[in-house]
Amino acid sequence: MKHTAEGDPDAVFKEVTAFILKIFPALETLSKITFTPDYETMLTDLSSLINIGPNGEIILQRPGLPADQAIGLTLLGSQVASKIGKKQSDDMSVEELASSIRKTPKTVRNTVVEMSKTNFVERTGRGTYRITTIGMKELLDDVKAILESEGRHQGGDR
Repeated sequence: MKHTAEGDPDAVFKEVTAFILKIFPALETLSKITFTPDYETMLTDLSSLINIGPNGEIILQRPGLPADQAIGLTLLGSQVASKIGKKQSDDMSVEELASSIRKTPKTVRNTVVEMSKTNFVERTGRGTYRITTIGMKELLDDVKAILESEGRHQGGDR
């Protein structure tokens, strides 16, 4: 038996996973409990909340969000930017985060310390942080709920 898959790493992973599930149906149960980020869908979902600049800078589209949500979205954007080759690394410094979310470095520093305690973000170096898998999953669930809620409000206003 032979199967060939081409494309970016995420597309190849999906293709290989689908192929294996065809061969081993019992793995379907495993796939239901496995969180595998879908960066293509993530880009679509996040496009109304953040943008990625030409040099990989993360631009928050919704000023005024609470600091923890703004930091989470920005770090998620940083991870996506890293995966699509717009940034070399997925972590961000406190200063980069502060600039991106338009809050003071002190606010960012205090917030990321609290977010680290709940495993939402992790410290990667002196003053640099990245979103964790737990943080990514929770934030994506929140983003989908926000977008669905906005869709219902827009549909109800017509």
